[in-house]
Amino acid sequence: MYSGTRFFIATGLTMLACLAPAARGGYAQGLPNVIEGFFPNQLAAGQSNVLHLGIPGRNEITGIDITPSAGVTVKNIVRGDTREGSTFWEVTLDVAADAAPGNRTIVATGPMTRTAARPIAVYGHVPKISDVKGVAAQVNQPTVQLQFAMNETPNEIGAAPYVWFFLGCGSDPESGVVKGKFANGVVSAAIPNPRTQMKPFAPPPNPRCDLEVRASDSKMADSNTLKTAVDFK
Repeated sequence: MYSGTRFFIATGLTMLACLAPAARGGYAQGLPNVIEGFFPNQLAAGQSNVLHLGIPGRNEITGIDITPSAGVTVKNIVRGDTREGSTFWEVTLDVAADAAPGNRTIVATGPMTRTAARPIAVYGHVPKISDVKGVAAQVNQPTVQLQFAMNETPNEIGAAPYVWFFLGCGSDPESGVVKGKFANGVVSAAIPNPRTQMKPFAPPPNPRCDLEVRASDSKMADSNTLKTAVDFK
């Protein structure tokens, strides 16, 4: 189940039956002047937020409009790969601690582009993750074990938070969500190993992969996003 970027949804090692709405639309070819999908689909107050957007075509995106804009500052827009007619963008937005929670809209703009508005929300109370690292990354194993610290006040994490990941190893990136296990302030999870998910005749992935990860609590409020490198041995 993939279109350019491969998307995995698993509970442990069992594939779930349906895709999350924000992620499902993010990497499919579609109509121009729309944001097909983005994740996470919320902004957290008091944090620097990284959004991944999928937009059809190759036109430049030079601006992101959040309405109402109070408390939200666009810090960076980075162009990613273009696959099957869609270009992927990484957008960093800083949201002030006193930004009003509630519903807003997001629009991507450029010299030849202005997308239709899509809803996005600002949350004042979200979980936070830190200290993400790959515990075990063996070349011949089907999954990569990772762990990170997670906290929330009040604590609404639950025993099995969703762990969203984006793993780039030099070929087709993999993104998806698995269910983790939360105990004693630490979440552990297993994500697919790109070396065991290769297409026929595809070049081998790099031994070092770039990993982005975030988590959702029991009410599906998303954490911040962290980046790290995973070395395969």
